[in-house]
Amino acid sequence: MAVIDDPNIDDPVTRITFARWLCKIFIGILVKETTLDFDRKDRAQGKIVDHFFLEDFFHAQLILQTARKKSVFQCLHGSFPCSVYMYRISPDETYGQFDLSTSIAGHSIAMRIGPIGVIFVNDGGLQLHVDMKGPLGLDGRDLHPVQFSEIAARVHYKAGLRDATHTYTSWETPDLLTVEQVAVRPYTDILVEGGARRIFRPWDDIECAEAISRYRIADWGPVYDPATGMFTTTLGNGSGEVLSLSTLLIQP
Repeated sequence: MAVIDDPNIDDPVTRITFARWLCKIFIGILVKETTLDFDRKDRAQGKIVDHFFLEDFFHAQLILQTARKKSVFQCLHGSFPCSVYMYRISPDETYGQFDLSTSIAGHSIAMRIGPIGVIFVNDGGLQLHVDMKGPLGLDGRDLHPVQFSEIAARVHYKAGLRDATHTYTSWETPDLLTVEQVAVRPYTDILVEGGARRIFRPWDDIECAEAISRYRIADWGPVYDPATGMFTTTLGNGSGEVLSLSTLLIQP
């Protein structure tokens, strides 16, 4: 429990440990859903998740293997074979000690448990590469539970915009598993400014606002008001403080 009660969130080992933990929970949920009927009254509709869909999580399976054997990931973008963000959570019993959200399309999961909040994205580190400190640069900061749910929504939304994956090679000895990211493989040939192939689809403020409305644990209504064109969020200018509701523009 010491790891959860007082984690050193600046320690890379702590971060990869929590990342692997969330990865296991995420895969466990998906595996279970391959056995559950989408509609128990009409089993012809199949299962909640098709087992073939799990093939898209090959990289996550490699991360899980690190629990059984010493492993080395030779990553293109940094030290982590995934995107992982951690936060300290200020207590507020109104929202309890636990919350969990996922984006199956984005391969992302966020969990708040007691004094910490962790977000994992099974993307080979692409989001971490472009947002090293996460949305609004708040990685490692103190957040209110509602703020964490908004941060999670932004990460889930960004994860869903990913338009590329990686190719990998791996080899194993009795004592060591080695995984190498060989290349980034975009899904399309769309070019961005500078001539590189697109890795993320364009960010849209209104779509992000809709995501925050879905994931935010406080029922405070829509984030975006089309009548005024304004956005309402608890996240401000990066201070990480618990803010009163105010009108703030969501920035990508």
